[in-house]
Amino acid sequence: MTETNIIIIVVAFVVAVIAIYILYSIILYQGGGNSRGEELQLSTKNILDQVEVLFDKKEYTLVQLLASKYLDRVPGHIEVRIYLAKAYYEDRKYNQAIKQCSIILKKKSSSVETRQLLGDCYIKKQLLTKAIKEYEYVFDHKKNDKTVVKTLAELYRQTDQPYSAIGAYEILSDLMELDEDVADVQSILAELNEEVHDYPAAFEAYKTRLGIYPNDVNTNRKLTELYIKIKNYPVAIETLLYMLTFVTDAKTLLWVNETLVALYVESEDYDKAIEYSEKLLDIQGSDKFKVRNDIASYNIKLNRMGEGIAILEDLAMMSQNGFDVTLELADAYIQTKEYQKAIDKYMLLLDKATPKEAKTINLLMCELYIKWAVDMAEQDKLDESYEYLKEAVQYNTLNSEIYYNVARNYYKQKNFSGCVESINQAIEYDKQNEYRAKYLLLLSEAHHQLGNFFEEKKALTDLLKFDEKNPQGLYRVGLMYAAQHDFKNAEEAFKKAIMYDPELIQAKYNLALLYENNNREKAKSLYMEILEQDPSFEEAKNALADISTSDFF
Repeated sequence: MTETNIIIIVVAFVVAVIAIYILYSIILYQGGGNSRGEELQLSTKNILDQVEVLFDKKEYTLVQLLASKYLDRVPGHIEVRIYLAKAYYEDRKYNQAIKQCSIILKKKSSSVETRQLLGDCYIKKQLLTKAIKEYEYVFDHKKNDKTVVKTLAELYRQTDQPYSAIGAYEILSDLMELDEDVADVQSILAELNEEVHDYPAAFEAYKTRLGIYPNDVNTNRKLTELYIKIKNYPVAIETLLYMLTFVTDAKTLLWVNETLVALYVESEDYDKAIEYSEKLLDIQGSDKFKVRNDIASYNIKLNRMGEGIAILEDLAMMSQNGFDVTLELADAYIQTKEYQKAIDKYMLLLDKATPKEAKTINLLMCELYIKWAVDMAEQDKLDESYEYLKEAVQYNTLNSEIYYNVARNYYKQKNFSGCVESINQAIEYDKQNEYRAKYLLLLSEAHHQLGNFFEEKKALTDLLKFDEKNPQGLYRVGLMYAAQHDFKNAEEAFKKAIMYDPELIQAKYNLALLYENNNREKAKSLYMEILEQDPSFEEAKNALADISTSDFF
């Protein structure tokens, strides 16, 4: 079998050599005629026919041999040279093809065919800028040629010229006759318009494609993602719900339902989030544990604490470790003020926690006891509040909120010196200045109660240096100025406080009191505004009645 193949190859080679010899002999023979004109006439006709036949038969090597020999004698023959250039191109000899095209264009720069071939050579060599230049010339002469327009569009796209690419693809779309071709072009146009942030044009392109293929999954998905990008969640949801009418494969169903859940959560429609999360439980590939965990979370957000806690209890038992789930469960118990149950969960985790997990639990235990202490203080159970704050210290000595809440309890009990001492501890431990504003405010109030007006002013000054727009700080500075009869600065402070917190009713009331001395109409207007905000504000009612009575008399 191998010997037969070798024989065939040898025979083919011999035949090719004989053919070249015969053709070359014809050329030489034609050169021996009686006149030069007759020689050229015969050569042109026969050679061009022979080259064309060989090219059509894809005998590119023979074309190169024959055309090269002929052009050595007759270099000005453009048609033969074009075939030579095309043969080089088909034989992947792009540099030789480029050379031949350049020779042709020196003699005939308007040759559209040659410029297109040169452009193709540049494309093969990744000289795209040069290719664009040639194809732009070709396009000017062949605006309705789909191949030319498509090539130019692709070149613009490859060289990051999206606006030029969009223009070319729009022309190409108009040239397309088949719906599937139009749909393909519109898909590219959508992506390009999205790239340049022309979202209306991108939407139009996606919708044009969907007009041809309404149930195309990929296009509907991209359309949905674009709606999400511009935060048009209702229409994104509408598109996803439409997809559910025809999507059947599990992978896409998973994506559709997960995206629906995410959008409903973003829209705070937790009932719908639960509905589609439950559908996820029946879809192959979904993370059942996470989905159930999410359902519990959504129930808790809807204040369905019992349902959420029941799911979390099940998940905690199902999980081998259950660390994160148990933390969520403890947090749910804290939200329902079942503090002891939350502590039990934390203690359960501590028995098998890693050092890193134990650190996390200790910090959470500290925060739990602080919340429990605050809850007791709000019920005026200060002894219990102090006890829970002491427990909190056991888990994190450096938590500044412990000392702040101790200070608040002292303030309630009118132990202002103890309040100052504890709040200074809170400020010391608040290394990140996370709560500095509220700590300084309480410090100023305690100093005010002690009659330490210099210390009060210092605390308020420090507060406004830290947060110049703090409404409560500005309000208290206004009170301080008013007490010193510095009414101009008091007015400015009250007005700023109201600007930064229009609901700060006490600032409005004290500003109205200032206006009673020099602008009774402004005072009346403020009192009426206060009563619109809080009809039960007795001081404002009485003040307004007094002004109205004095105006009458």
